[in-house]
Amino acid sequence: MDKNQTPIYTGDIAAEHIDPTREYTTENQEINFSNEQHAIWADLFAGVHQPYLLEHLCREYTRGLELLELDPYRIPTVTHLNGRITPRTGWHIERTVVRYTLADDWYKKFGQRIFLITDYLRTRDQMEFTPEPDMFHDIFGHLPFLTQKFYADIEDKFAPAYMKATQEEREVIKRLAWYSTEFGLVVQDNRFKVFGAGIISGRKELTRTIMEFYRLGRDNAIDYTRPIFPQLNAHFQANKTNLHRIIDGVNALHQKGQMSSADEGWNVVLSLYKNLGIKQEGMFGGEVIIAPFDIETIARIPKTVYAFNPMLFVCESLEQMDKLLDSYLKPIAMRN
Repeated sequence: MDKNQTPIYTGDIAAEHIDPTREYTTENQEINFSNEQHAIWADLFAGVHQPYLLEHLCREYTRGLELLELDPYRIPTVTHLNGRITPRTGWHIERTVVRYTLADDWYKKFGQRIFLITDYLRTRDQMEFTPEPDMFHDIFGHLPFLTQKFYADIEDKFAPAYMKATQEEREVIKRLAWYSTEFGLVVQDNRFKVFGAGIISGRKELTRTIMEFYRLGRDNAIDYTRPIFPQLNAHFQANKTNLHRIIDGVNALHQKGQMSSADEGWNVVLSLYKNLGIKQEGMFGGEVIIAPFDIETIARIPKTVYAFNPMLFVCESLEQMDKLLDSYLKPIAMRN
């Protein structure tokens, strides 16, 4: 590709062929990290571990971070992680060379109650945002939750359904996982709280999401003195047709390769709003759309939104998230 040519991103994930001799064995899980890698970890940790950010994370994350006992200055060993997770939930952590790839590799391990963490750590020029999950995302974003039974129960739902699903259903399952454990929100104490590891572990994603919480109040889209979920749901029901038009438009743009970066992607979506005649106000007035967790809507999302994530979905509670996931995943998992 010409270095001046805009990269084409269609949403397809290329298969990654791993040399089995490079994969970590059960006995060989530890890495000797460089001082610079530990320094990057420390700066990433400090960047998110700030009171003005932590107050917007759900209480289960805060509790889990205490239980995981991460060193703010050094990348933890797999032995440390397993020592704090396995006795509590029965899940086991393994390191892998697999990076950004097809989901099948991960779901096979999930079926064995093994949570994979990659050996890749973002570089200095990716401190605010990394285009693919790295070990900071895996460890800092997900593993505090995995110290707790409710999260282990949620993770336990996906693999049994995925392994019995049709290809079309697998795409929906990946979206449901993405918009719950990766980029999910939940209501607690009548406030929107961050639940997804992808938001928590990315300072740019986290601050952008928090700004939307404030924007909804500033623009009088949400009155935080009254119950907020019914208000959000009312906006969603009134604007569902336009929301689906936006999703379908983004899907078409993905297929044309016009979503090659978050910045370019957002500019393209702004043009899409204009072309569709949708005003930038109310639930459509920010840099991200927040809507209730709705399986029909989530199923319409492009098959991957990793280059640009234009919307986030909220559950009224973690108990509701559990029930909604069950409604789709359980019937598939129970097939003969």
